[in-house]
Amino acid sequence: MSELLTVAQMREAEALAMREKRASGRELMERAGAGVVEAICGHWPDLVPGAPHAVVLCGPGNNGGDGFVVARLLAQRGWQVEVFFMGDAERLSADARAMHDEWSALGPVKHIDDTGTGERPDLLVDAVFGIGLSRPIPAEVPAAVAAVRSRRGGGALKLVAVDCPSGFDVDRGQYLAGPVTSAEDLGEWMTPDLCVTFHRPKPGHMLSEGAGAVLKVVDIGIGTPFSTDPAALVATPKAPDALRLISPDTQGTGGWYNHVTGLRAARHKYERGHVLVLAGGVGQGGAARMAARAALRVGAGLVSIGVPQAAIAEHAAQLNAIMLRVVIEGHDLRHMLEDERLRCIVLGPGLGMRRAAMLVPAALSVRRACVLDADALTAFADHPARLFEMLHDRAILTPHDGEFRRLFPDITQAMPETGRIEAARAAAARAGCTVLLKGAATVIARPDGCASIHSALRERAVPWLGTAGAGDVLAGLIAGLLATSEPEALDVLGAAELGTWLHVEAARTFGPGLIAEDLPEMLPQLFRRMGV
Repeated sequence: MSELLTVAQMREAEALAMREKRASGRELMERAGAGVVEAICGHWPDLVPGAPHAVVLCGPGNNGGDGFVVARLLAQRGWQVEVFFMGDAERLSADARAMHDEWSALGPVKHIDDTGTGERPDLLVDAVFGIGLSRPIPAEVPAAVAAVRSRRGGGALKLVAVDCPSGFDVDRGQYLAGPVTSAEDLGEWMTPDLCVTFHRPKPGHMLSEGAGAVLKVVDIGIGTPFSTDPAALVATPKAPDALRLISPDTQGTGGWYNHVTGLRAARHKYERGHVLVLAGGVGQGGAARMAARAALRVGAGLVSIGVPQAAIAEHAAQLNAIMLRVVIEGHDLRHMLEDERLRCIVLGPGLGMRRAAMLVPAALSVRRACVLDADALTAFADHPARLFEMLHDRAILTPHDGEFRRLFPDITQAMPETGRIEAARAAAARAGCTVLLKGAATVIARPDGCASIHSALRERAVPWLGTAGAGDVLAGLIAGLLATSEPEALDVLGAAELGTWLHVEAARTFGPGLIAEDLPEMLPQLFRRMGV
């Protein structure tokens, strides 16, 4: 796991490196351009032989300065390079102007309006606007790209974005309003084949594939290089306002897993934690059984399902290792919770609205770990403040977008402006507990502002995880991890992070054809691969 950096944090990291004289601005620009060229040549080695043709679009800021470096270094490698510039060279920063002049000694700098003539290149480099842009891009940029794409001859055009595609907000993961607001406006251009960013990924890179089909992170020497080393999961402090990427490499992950879950050999079942999954009435038990199976597979020592008397036979016919308890009303649940060995409760999957409204207050009446999903959220959609008054810091809400909208309508309405990360943070602050906003890019936030992203995009994409019951399994995984671990070893945020990663990794292990019941059964194979 590694921290993601917002635009402001990246600017501060660069400024600190320069203040401490670890690098000058010009050196950082040279390193950035060199990193882009290395990424291009590494990603498309078939382009290197011969004399490939590149068009580089440079803008009026330091992103344009990076582009001039890219152009010069490609030309020095034997590429045929055309450079087009939007702006006034006299108004460039000193560093960007120096790079402009170095390129000018090798070739002409043409105006960005003149991109339509010549043969279609092999490569188009977008270095017009980078991560600092906060306004809509001018119409000249999409027009210039369209003109290059419309050139005749040449082969398939490959697009590279320097830091991010022009007009892409890397803090929010969406395009700024203006002449280009979506991928449809310019077809394939809005998803670069390769995006090369520097030092750390930015939040938007992990929230949207619009930032690039492939993302490369280049070390420019301003701090600890970006890493997915699993040891970083426990080494990275969970500071308020920190934003982390959940993407540990499974290679050697056993030590990471053992550390955060506190697993050790020969533990008694109650030491490994007891999970209670509350289920609904007759014919509604499938979701609860999937959550229970996931909790058991992930390491809980004992899992029980709390059911109405009428549903006992239905569950008993399909369960062996999972226990059954009769839970009819709130007082039944309160009685069960007198046993402190019961460490975590799952409420929501298949619970039913009436039962949820009755049992959620009882479950939250003691400060026991609680995972609230599905019906446990929807039951309070008309009066969300009632739910928020009961929640505590050992609880977690796991809504999908629709459930989130019902609980937090005003926060959802502001999401186009604030983005998913700030929406999850605002929701967690209001609810007073951890919130996991599900999606291909899952955002998990604590009330103090600490947040994480799990990005199941690009090479980690698992479209087959969009299947009925997958969310119920996720709730069970988180509950099992919370029950198995002491709070000081794994807090609610950590359990949600690990559960989300295991959920996706199990789906990736199985592959296409997955149904939700398959997910828990992938865990033993996954754990063996992790060295657990």
